[in-house]
Amino acid sequence: MKTLQRIVLIVQRVLITVGVFLAAAVLIHFFAIDPTERAVSCDRVCNRADWPRICRYELVVEKRTFRPGSTPSTDNVTLTGGSKSTEQPITVSYYTVNGRYVGPTLTVCENDFLVVDVENRIPGESITLHWTGQSQRRTPFMDGVPMITQCPIASFTRFQYKFQADRAGTHLYHGFAGSERTQGLLGAFVVRSAYEQRQSPVLSALHNDPVWLVTELNGMLGVNGQRDWMQALNGTLNLRVRLIYAVAHCQHWLELEDHRLQVLALDGNVLDHNSTPSVSRILLHDGVRMDVALTRLAGDKIKRDYEIRFTPHEATSSCGRAVFRLHYDADRAAANDAESIKYNLITPPPPSPHRAEELQLDLTGTGCSETMLCPQDLPGGRDQLPKDLQRGYDTRLEFTIGSRQQAGTGPFGESTHETVRSVNGFTFAFPPVLMVREPLANGALGAHCCGGQRPLPRSCQPLTARCECVHVEHIEAGHRVEMVLINADAAVDYVYHLHGQSVFVVVLATAGRPGTALGALSGQAGQRISAPLQRDTIVVRRGSTVAVRFVANLAGLWLLRDIGSPGWSRGLDVVLSVGTPQPDIPRNFPTCRHFAGPRYFLI
Repeated sequence: MKTLQRIVLIVQRVLITVGVFLAAAVLIHFFAIDPTERAVSCDRVCNRADWPRICRYELVVEKRTFRPGSTPSTDNVTLTGGSKSTEQPITVSYYTVNGRYVGPTLTVCENDFLVVDVENRIPGESITLHWTGQSQRRTPFMDGVPMITQCPIASFTRFQYKFQADRAGTHLYHGFAGSERTQGLLGAFVVRSAYEQRQSPVLSALHNDPVWLVTELNGMLGVNGQRDWMQALNGTLNLRVRLIYAVAHCQHWLELEDHRLQVLALDGNVLDHNSTPSVSRILLHDGVRMDVALTRLAGDKIKRDYEIRFTPHEATSSCGRAVFRLHYDADRAAANDAESIKYNLITPPPPSPHRAEELQLDLTGTGCSETMLCPQDLPGGRDQLPKDLQRGYDTRLEFTIGSRQQAGTGPFGESTHETVRSVNGFTFAFPPVLMVREPLANGALGAHCCGGQRPLPRSCQPLTARCECVHVEHIEAGHRVEMVLINADAAVDYVYHLHGQSVFVVVLATAGRPGTALGALSGQAGQRISAPLQRDTIVVRRGSTVAVRFVANLAGLWLLRDIGSPGWSRGLDVVLSVGTPQPDIPRNFPTCRHFAGPRYFLI
């Protein structure tokens, strides 16, 4: 018996050793990729028993312009003749990735390694790419934040992203600046998993999972970069849509003619399908990523075409309405009787006291009622709130978002008014050196940082009109964190995306004052969510408070990002420094020493 146990132990050790060597070989090959190797697609059926693949892609970014027409102008005065011109052509700029407005969809399996070569062919403009939903474990310097985790990719240069896709779901890669993300420099990033393809009783039945990436250009919506887009289905009626909405300053209702919509996942996090109701339409907000199941209303005959409608939230909005088509193959649909086609989900949505035609879902959380569901009405899925986070927290961060008008004088002596935005009184500015390479105590970096217990930098003295600095908050690695976002701005809703981490939304309150937030968390005000959703992109409505919790188990510099900024920042970002964020950076990693000046990067 002892001999057999020894043999089993030896075999286990040998297998572990072989596994370690194979994993090391994969990592060594991963970080020593031959740049001449051809791109490899990894779109396949995922299997837990398979080794991760190394997936190669090449993205070439360019910027183009077009003139959709001309419009009268009454204030373009020519200085020579003193007369006003009657027409001024409108020029619209947009980005292309590999020659197309909206980049290609990158599809991989969970735990695959990505090697993405990005070439910037835009004259006079630097870029970076962020990969939403990914933890960047072991590679926090690949998160794509300029001057925080990497140097900007200068014009006519290349940069290679290398990281592991460790979080399944519907994600996005996009240019860091807000105008880049909403004007074509983006693409869907789909990470499939063996769980969803083979084990989930609901997701595994929905083999057809097209991507709908919604953008806006020159006032008109497009899907997957096309204004005349159409979703065609050949025979199958089981449909799971991977929907990404990247439209700034607009909110649209999504509805599908004669169909109900059931949200399956948000930000890549699967919901509880047994408790998630179906709705007639969904109000979308900028940055939302979700998986939606489409269910045709019972009793209706299959038509050839159904309308996919995007309707502006407010009738007075400048955002346009768009209608696309969902087209069924009529021959195949006629060959199968409607009752014989397995269309509804294996686990049907739960019964509701209200008809599905009456129920609506507002993902912004603006107008909640019995018939208007909000995100807090959607139950969390298999990733429930950990018990440690239920008991309490180790670190508490409170951020008050505000804005004020600052009067000034223009170049010709005219009076001007500028909106100055800040978090806890700090207006975020980018650092003069690459932050991931420098300790915070470094003089070149520390002199420009604020937040926590740090002394105010010189730019924040009382005589200055604003406090511009690199807003940094330190968190010990492994701490349970409670983060409270208080929107004291009565006029604007803000959408925040947290890099590298997923959070549980635990409390929502209707007032934006610090005292109210404390009361909300103690149960005296606001709404405590019993089954909190796990998100990485959240809406902080005007005059409201949102409290989230997470475990800071990933060391690095993670940006709490205001995605509504048209440039790199409008002052509302915060860097969360977790642990000792000085990872093992490759020796040939750029140092950014050809850039200088702390204000150069504030856009």
